[in-house]
Amino acid sequence: MGDRLRDTMDGTLGHFWMNFADVYNLDKADDGHVRLADDDLFHIGTLRTRKFNNGFGTSRERLPMPDAIYAMTNVTRSIFFDIAGVSQSNVMGERASTQTVRTRGVIVNVPLSALKDDKFLTVELEIPQVTRWAGFTTIREESVPPSGNTGKQYRAQTVEVNPLEVEIRRGFSVKLDSTWHVDGPDDRRTINAPLVVGTSSRTPRRWHDHLVPLLSVQDLINLAHEGFVPAEQARVEFKIEDDGRPRDSARLWNSRLMALPRRGGVSSPESMTRVPLFQLSHIGGVRGLRNWIRLDHDHARATGPITNAYRYGTPGVEVHLIEIATGMEYWTKVHRELGRAWAEPRRRSRRVWEPLPMSIGRHVGPAFAEFVGDLGGWSRMFWDTYNSLKHAPNYEYDPAVVQLLGETGELLLLGALLNRVANNRIPMDALCQSHRTHMMGYKMRKLLGAGEFSPR
Repeated sequence: MGDRLRDTMDGTLGHFWMNFADVYNLDKADDGHVRLADDDLFHIGTLRTRKFNNGFGTSRERLPMPDAIYAMTNVTRSIFFDIAGVSQSNVMGERASTQTVRTRGVIVNVPLSALKDDKFLTVELEIPQVTRWAGFTTIREESVPPSGNTGKQYRAQTVEVNPLEVEIRRGFSVKLDSTWHVDGPDDRRTINAPLVVGTSSRTPRRWHDHLVPLLSVQDLINLAHEGFVPAEQARVEFKIEDDGRPRDSARLWNSRLMALPRRGGVSSPESMTRVPLFQLSHIGGVRGLRNWIRLDHDHARATGPITNAYRYGTPGVEVHLIEIATGMEYWTKVHRELGRAWAEPRRRSRRVWEPLPMSIGRHVGPAFAEFVGDLGGWSRMFWDTYNSLKHAPNYEYDPAVVQLLGETGELLLLGALLNRVANNRIPMDALCQSHRTHMMGYKMRKLLGAGEFSPR
């Protein structure tokens, strides 16, 4: 049996339905072709001839965008989801006779005839090379010296880890686990032990309910490794009729999770063996992960400015600083409305208020102030630059300075968010002590004339 996912990506003919209730009714099927195009979207081109003939001249309305596409191809039975767009062609100026639906995701090996519900019960992603970040030891290595007639030996064995699971909300959980595969030819075997990130629900839920928290987890991993870290494969579990028949597991592919974005200059991490910017343990393990998922859902205006770069690309240094400052404004306003004392602005004099970043800089603890050398001087420079970029058309500036201010501002905002997730100040300390940020702090202190930074 071939690789059904790869064969579907390469292109295949089939019958396609827009409604789950119509599956296997060939009178309601659209015949067509599907393939994964260069834009990392599945293009499902279908003939609408029967629908054109049945409704000739009766309607000029566009055909509706489907929630999902159900397919029976010469490769496998599939569900295409996460619709990216629909395009149509017309005959004689009336209804569409052909239609192309573009989707970001597919699930293959779907037992369509046995499904009780087309929603998901479980989704499990495999993300390679991040077990170190998660704190899992999954492979034990040993080199055995030769003795007697026995040559030199090398042994590697997988280590079973206890999965970590926590409820995100009632009836819906996230889990961290590990698995292993052995790949490659006989004389060049490779052991892979990726991190497994899974979501599960007591009752079937829409694909969106599962995908969004998985994207949040991936965003966190991207931040730690400073690049887009793709998942390699994924599985889906449905609610099906128990007829006793053995079935291959349903495999999922989604470009948001598995394809390096082609636009915006998004890049992979420089090295996956380099120590991450922070570890999962710094934010409290799986409970911190749950808190991050919730925070990302509730406060995307704060998380977006620091996570979007690894999905949509890094903007210009001016836009980056403005976006970070806007995220700070939002985060401070949210807590001011909640009555948090730290978010209340302080006066520098009778008519002058301190710059907004000061309140966040104090709240995250002393680590950031020591990192930049002069919290007051940094806050004034950051906020003055932000306001000048927004309101002064003739403002002259050094792009390198703007970039440095944006990077240090992003570090502060990230530390504030992770401190909230961990419910302590450990994350901000870890960010400021990371070897990845060492030169950033050095350059900022030099710019402010604040002297050297002494790690605690």
